[in-house]
Parts: sequence; C-alpha cells; structure tokens
Amino acid sequence: MSKNFLKTISGKVDHILVLDVGTTGIKAFVFDANFKIITRAYRPITTSRPKKDWVEQAPVEILRVSKLVMKEAVRASRIKLNHFSAFGLTNQRETVVGWDRVTGKPVYPAIVWEDRRGLDWLKGLKGTKGLKSLIQEKTGLGLDPYFSATKIQWLLANVPLARKLLLSKRLLVGTIDSWLLWNLCNDEPHLTDETNASRTLLFNLKKRDWDDELLKLFGVPREILPDVFSSGANYGFLKTEIIGAGLPVLAVMGDQQSSTYAAGTKKGTTKITYGTGAFLVQSLGNSFKTYPDFFTTLLPTLGSKPIFALEAKVENCAASVELVLKDSKKLKQTLLKIAHEVDKKIKKLPTKPKLIIADGGVSRDGIIIEQQSKVSGVRVVAQETFDGTALGVAKLVVEVIGFGKVKR
Repeated sequence: MSKNFLKTISGKVDHILVLDVGTTGIKAFVFDANFKIITRAYRPITTSRPKKDWVEQAPVEILRVSKLVMKEAVRASRIKLNHFSAFGLTNQRETVVGWDRVTGKPVYPAIVWEDRRGLDWLKGLKGTKGLKSLIQEKTGLGLDPYFSATKIQWLLANVPLARKLLLSKRLLVGTIDSWLLWNLCNDEPHLTDETNASRTLLFNLKKRDWDDELLKLFGVPREILPDVFSSGANYGFLKTEIIGAGLPVLAVMGDQQSSTYAAGTKKGTTKITYGTGAFLVQSLGNSFKTYPDFFTTLLPTLGSKPIFALEAKVENCAASVELVLKDSKKLKQTLLKIAHEVDKKIKKLPTKPKLIIADGGVSRDGIIIEQQSKVSGVRVVAQETFDGTALGVAKLVVEVIGFGKVKR
C-alpha cells in the first residue's frame, strides 16, 4: 500500500460518495461526515424474464446507469471535488456477470439473484450423501439456485463464448460488485468482498477463502473468480473521468449486510429491510452457527475476526406492494400479510430481539413498521434513513478512514 494512499485516507472525513446498485434501480448518494444525505440520484434499470424462472439484466446498462447517477449526485451536491474523501459501493447480491478481460464485453446478460434456472442441475446433486451438511458447514447456505454457484455453472456449460474465453484464459466472472470495480477503477482490479463472496456457495466461511472442494463440485475454475478482500479495504481508485476525481474506494459490501452494518453488528442486533424482498438479519457475533430456516452469512469487517449472521427472506415484498399502491385498503392488507410472513421468521430466531431496526423503500411511510410491531410484539423502529444499504457503506468508509490504515 502506498504512502500516498495512507495520506489520502488519513485525517478529517469530509464527504462520501456511495453507489447503491439495487435490483429495480440504482442510486448514488453524497453523505456528509455526520451521515446526513446531501443529495440522492436515482435511475431505474431494466429486468427481462425470457423464460419461466429466468431473470436477466444488461451488465452494460448497470455500468452506464451507475456512472450516470454518480455524476448526477456529485453535480447536484454542488460540493467541490476536493471535499470528497472516498467512495463506497453496495450491490444486489448473488447476481452473476461473465466478461472478456481483453475487450471488457460481457459474454451474456447478468443472471439475477432471483433467477432459478439452475434448479434442474441441482436436483442431480441433492441425492449425494452428506452433500447438504457439507455445503452448510462450509458456506452456511443451502443447495439453492438463488446463490451464484449454479448461475456460474450454467454460464460455463451453456454459453459457447464463455467456454471459448475460458480456454484462452480471457474469461472473468464475478458478482455485480466485481463487474463494477473492474470497470470503475484504475488498472481493472478483479475483486470482491467477503459479504458478496459469502453468498456464492463457493466461499468457505471459516477459512474465508474460495473452497477447492466446492469449486470442483460446481466446475468453477478458481482463476476466473475475483480476489476476496475485507469489506473495508483498499480496492483502488476511481477513474478520474467518472466524476472528475480519483477517489479511493474504501468499502464494498452486499446490500443486506450493508443495511445490517448500519444497524450495528453487535451480537443479537436484528434488522429488516423491506425492499424487493423482505430480508431479516440477526448478528451471531464471532461464532459460526447454523439454524433451521436460516442461512448463515458474513457481516462486514475491516479484516478482523469474522462476524457471522443469520438471514431469512420473504419473497416479492416490493412487487406485491406496487400492485396495490392506489388502493389504500388493499395496501394495508398486503402490508399486514408481509408483516405476518416476516413474523414467522422472527419467531424462529435463536435470540428473541428486543428491538428491530427497519429500512427499505416499503418502510418509508412507516405503516409496515407499525404493523410489524403489533404483529410481532417487538419494538420496531425506522432506521435514520430508509436507504439503510447506502448508510451502512458510508459508516464503514468513515470507520476505515478513522482506522488510519486498511487491512486486506
């Protein structure tokens, strides 16, 4: 790490640029040192469903819109570029992109986290004795096409260009954070963070590295995957042409882990994000444990001891709300139904929460928060901003700067 880098991140925190790449749209934020949002820019992105259970997006559109909202947020803030301290990124998880390291062109549309095309291939594995427990003990996850491994397996097996580039050692594969870091940063780094890696079915949570046994199982060569850094680390510098300044990239994390970080990582801390899905997360502290009905995943760190968490999701939160937005009666009924579905997960948590932090677009008017409190008999409070995913990144950036050095 260069002395210039340390000089860049040391000292007073000024303003922070955060990019939040969601499933339905992309946002960019300018935060001040007190985590007040100065500006917010938003643009939707297109999702296609070419077949049953297939969900795709265009990597080039994700990149283009990301750059656009970053520029818009910085311009609207009217803050001089030399008053920005750093950049941070949070993203939709599990979504897979493959691209040519020479031309930079994607080999196929992004296969989105909601995509379940890998289900048939997984059915062939589920009869393997001891496989389910092996997967759970290594990754904390279940055998589910929701995660990235089956999407990468499908890409390598079904896209001729991907196979051709693999043979010529030109293929790179990663989640959305990796695709954006490679395109947004100088020197095209192929990187991801531990929270995104922990959602692939290929990452050993205890060793905190790609797992050779799992790579072999899914037929994924290690060399096409990104290097894995701590969530708070030196990821490089933004290309100057994007916003006019080469800001250091100091934080990268998956969106649900980011909003959990905003709520806190102390053991027992519990949060719900009401977004595209409703995601319930509870911190386990430094102990790796598995529980029925939950996935075990990693929370952001600066490279210290791992922090584990339990996660569960309720499908189609935002989509079901959007259908009834103009009908107040149906809206309340829909929100109440979501609250009851989330409550089923809350009741199964190993530690009964005394307080739950809520964020996400569906929570912005407060109705779902009130209903969740009544249904669950637990105090549910709104995060200081419903954009908790972006807030978590801003908080980690400030911690990295205050730490004075960056661990990988």
